[in-house]
Amino acid sequence: MFPETTVSVNKEAVAGKIKGNTVRVGILDTIDPWFFVWSFGDTMEHLRRQIPHKTIKSSELSYQQLEKAIENKSIDFFIAPSGFFAKVAEDSGARHLATFHRESALDPGKAVGSVFVKKKGDSRFQSLKDLKKAVLSISAPTSFEGWIIAAGELLKEGLEPESLLSKAIFTGYGLPDVATLVLNGSPDVGILKACELERLILEGTINRDDLEVIEEKNQNLLKCKVSSELYPDVVFASLPHAGSDLVRDFSVALFTMPKVGEGRWGFASDFGNVNSLYRSLKMGPYEYLKDSAPSALIYKYRFFFYGLAALIILGSAYIISVQRIVNSRTKALREALTKAHEAQEEARASQEKLYQLEKAGVVQELSAMFAHEAHQPIASLMNYAGGLRMYLKQEQKDPLVEEALTEISSQADRLSQIIMKVRSYAKREEKHFSKIDLSAVVSNVMRHVEKTKNSRVSFKKKNLSLSASSKSETYVFGDSLELELVLVNL
Repeated sequence: MFPETTVSVNKEAVAGKIKGNTVRVGILDTIDPWFFVWSFGDTMEHLRRQIPHKTIKSSELSYQQLEKAIENKSIDFFIAPSGFFAKVAEDSGARHLATFHRESALDPGKAVGSVFVKKKGDSRFQSLKDLKKAVLSISAPTSFEGWIIAAGELLKEGLEPESLLSKAIFTGYGLPDVATLVLNGSPDVGILKACELERLILEGTINRDDLEVIEEKNQNLLKCKVSSELYPDVVFASLPHAGSDLVRDFSVALFTMPKVGEGRWGFASDFGNVNSLYRSLKMGPYEYLKDSAPSALIYKYRFFFYGLAALIILGSAYIISVQRIVNSRTKALREALTKAHEAQEEARASQEKLYQLEKAGVVQELSAMFAHEAHQPIASLMNYAGGLRMYLKQEQKDPLVEEALTEISSQADRLSQIIMKVRSYAKREEKHFSKIDLSAVVSNVMRHVEKTKNSRVSFKKKNLSLSASSKSETYVFGDSLELELVLVNL
């Protein structure tokens, strides 16, 4: 015998645990009724058996209610046509878990479509292009197979689906249904889901020859007549807030589920044609394409603008970087040019200085050579004049000759002094100034000018006279020869 144990139960904690274990699944109420009859119930029962630790609850929701539930995160999973899934997937973050694979389709990704039917013998509508002015009968404007797929086919033929939709007759999934309305002649053409025509004939609701398919497509993927492209079947999808373990458990349960009704759960790998359909119709996630406002255009081409903005930013950064490099190198080039110019100026100054030095050297050499060579004949001239004067002393004196010889000696001596002065310049000898009687310098200059023939003739022709006066004892500090040369030239 085991001891008796008393267990106290916290009802609020149990209630909270149960609530936390609840998983909610929403299903669109406009899915094919036969899916509800043959597949939905069995699917939910299978999930509950496979995941017993969770309380799985399902709710049938209208199109708007399911959108709201996804937005409010009041459901964890949903079951809907692939068109609805493609419409909400981008904004909600919904992820595809499984796609229903009915027996009549070879591929769950190519399993549903639309059928355009007319009354047998109605010759007005041979192709979809003839539906431009037709009155259509459809189940609902939100039905993926009952209208959206068909609208895509009409658009391909150059028709305006919205114009046809504006005058269409909606059955609302009630009675009379689309086929019945077409047989009664109220609408011209009806739009049925793929395989619905075969089901109505099989049930005996209509006869095989009552309705005729408009532009039936040749295909071998679906064992039913169809007037459109084929798209993925019903999708079982998860929402982001569903835990990864829970998503894994649901995925395993769906793929291990045996066949029920018309098929089993499989996987569709490509929803690109669904997205292309909504884009062409400017519906669902591409609703903004209808709006021509600037905000809509920006949203439409947002990836282009993102790329353009990135290019502008990168381009600006590149331009700024290049500009900095250019400025840096330009500054360096300016500095180099300045230094080169300064070096060129220094070289030019050095060259000029060298040239002047060379010139001065040449002048110095020429001056020294001239002074040396001229000094010898002048000395000879002075010697001859002195010798002649000594000779004349022994003979009869001639005052005129005596004066001439004296002047020759004086001028020769003066010339010798000038040459020696030039030679001192060439040798760059240090100048030696002395105290000079300016009156004596002026008197020597006057005497020299008066004895010069050219000066006397020039003064006489111009009726000029030369005179000089000075105070006695006027002295300057300088070189008497240089002063004489200045006054003579003056």
